[in-house]
Amino acid sequence: MNGQVRRVSLFPSTRLSLVHALASDDAHVRAIAFERVVRIYRTPVIEVVRRQWQLEPADAEDLAHDFFLVALDRDWMQRFDPARGRFRTFLRACVRDFANAEHRRAHALKRGGFARAVPVEDADLAAADADADSTFDHEWARSVLDAALDALEAECRAAGRERAYQVFRAYDVEGADLREPPTYAALAEAFGLPVTQVANHLHWTRQRFRHAVLETLRSLTASDAEFRGEVRALLGHDLP
Repeated sequence: MNGQVRRVSLFPSTRLSLVHALASDDAHVRAIAFERVVRIYRTPVIEVVRRQWQLEPADAEDLAHDFFLVALDRDWMQRFDPARGRFRTFLRACVRDFANAEHRRAHALKRGGFARAVPVEDADLAAADADADSTFDHEWARSVLDAALDALEAECRAAGRERAYQVFRAYDVEGADLREPPTYAALAEAFGLPVTQVANHLHWTRQRFRHAVLETLRSLTASDAEFRGEVRALLGHDLP
């Protein structure tokens, strides 16, 4: 993986959810599904091990890399049982168990006089971040929104509506980080559009972005109940 993950579509034409694809008899389908797991969960895994085990960023990336390699080699993801909870909760538990095992192994090596490349042994687990789960959930939400944004960009490009995406990004993405977002008039001048067209672009892309968010969540869940629960967790409200 080397810190980079090739981007693949989160929306297969079969609408087979990621968690079901992980248990497929088709090795190619499983591989694509696992790659999508990494796409969504790589940053949450890195951030939670970095904070909870007090690691340097590079060491957290190494540990996350090892986690995904071991998970793939041992088919951990195929063990997920939708009847027992959310996939996100299952993956977080896998990360916790893996990092704890690495910590114990590192201390065993240290007592035996050996060194560890990833300094997990230096982490004070008693002082680990109490909000590790919140960190994981926060980064998961960011990853879902980033994936939905990628899907929106691809849709706009395919439909020849790149300008609509640019307006949406300038106002709702980059503008959201500004103390004062750009006005419709400023966007109209910047993109050479009538103000009414700016409003139309934003109306259309906001609808399509919401659709992309919901489709991303649907692809990441195994049941309608889990899907609705994740919508509530991300958007703060229930679906009608």
